[in-house]
Amino acid sequence: MNKLLLISFLVFCATAAFSQDSYTTLEGQKISGSVENNREWLKNPSSVVFTNSDGSKITLTPENCKSFTAGTDYYLSYHGTRVANPDHVLSSHNDEGAGIIKDTVDAFLRQVYKFDGYALYELYDNKRINFYLGKDDNIRELEYYETIKDGNVSPINSYKAYLYQQFASRKISDFSEKLKDLHYNENDLHNFFAQVLGDQAHASEKLRNKYPSETLVGVGANVNAGTMHSWTNYPYYHQTSIAPSVEFGLRLYSQRNFGKFFFQPTIGIMPLLNTFKGSAIATKTVKATIIDFSMGAGYMIIKKQNISVYAKGAAEMRLFAGYKTKDGKYLGDDGSNGRITGVAELGLIIKRNLNIAFNNTFPVRMTFKANTNYSYKLSGMSLALRYAFIHGGKK
Repeated sequence: MNKLLLISFLVFCATAAFSQDSYTTLEGQKISGSVENNREWLKNPSSVVFTNSDGSKITLTPENCKSFTAGTDYYLSYHGTRVANPDHVLSSHNDEGAGIIKDTVDAFLRQVYKFDGYALYELYDNKRINFYLGKDDNIRELEYYETIKDGNVSPINSYKAYLYQQFASRKISDFSEKLKDLHYNENDLHNFFAQVLGDQAHASEKLRNKYPSETLVGVGANVNAGTMHSWTNYPYYHQTSIAPSVEFGLRLYSQRNFGKFFFQPTIGIMPLLNTFKGSAIATKTVKATIIDFSMGAGYMIIKKQNISVYAKGAAEMRLFAGYKTKDGKYLGDDGSNGRITGVAELGLIIKRNLNIAFNNTFPVRMTFKANTNYSYKLSGMSLALRYAFIHGGKK
């Protein structure tokens, strides 16, 4: 019995120690626990399931709580209006007119910036994105929408007049120009408030990224699998060669969903030399310098502090520079040959900096210039070792 009580006590303490989430009741009481299935939502949730430290559960809505935290995110309950006109009229496939239209909403607003008593909130749902400025206990929408006028997109920037009214007295250098160049998105608004409020620690987007970008520099060992085929005879001739490569890339993480989604442009360079020999054919050779330009998207299947596993797919432009073929003698090609293909990659990240990746490049077919009776097809596999230079994180 004593052991059971001890175990229960330890479980309770562990739960309390690791509970980083909380919510505030309508009466102002703070309750600790955890938000179930927190995914760092891109769009604001309308409700969440919250598990209290004692194991009981409650579904939080804007009507039954003042606010809640989920990880590093803070959501405030809001009851009021929002501009319902489209914020991007071209993507909405309609024009709701030049007059302002407002909806009444009960919603959770996500806090995206806070400094010196001011807070910037975002409401992002299936209709559009709205931003709100909070000062002490007062919240006001930064009103913006787009309409079509004389066949052109016409932005209605009411929020700029409000911001001018609020901050012009601070005598900020080039304030009018800053306000004129301001765009209605999180990054621009964040930068604007950081400059206006003198928030030096958050004055650049790079320092605000929870999941900072990485510059990748790597080397690889590549197996180039070539196939030679005659249009007039049945036999296929296969040959593989191994070649080194170097590559440079950039990995850009989504700032939501715990940075599990990412985009990765990459440039790779390697030599190609395939030589085909057979009893029924003369020796044939393919030679080039391959330059690969790829743009891919990936997802972290496992993402931990010291180890991560990801899968990535990419579209690739494979450029064969200096491409020439040999059937007795070399025949060069004017310019470079380019082919579009795809790449599938599976990778391992160790302690954030060391990347080990295995990838497969889908086949591309080339013209065998030295003898047009033959076609040449190339596919590849590679093992790459990369080092990631991390560009600072949120402070």
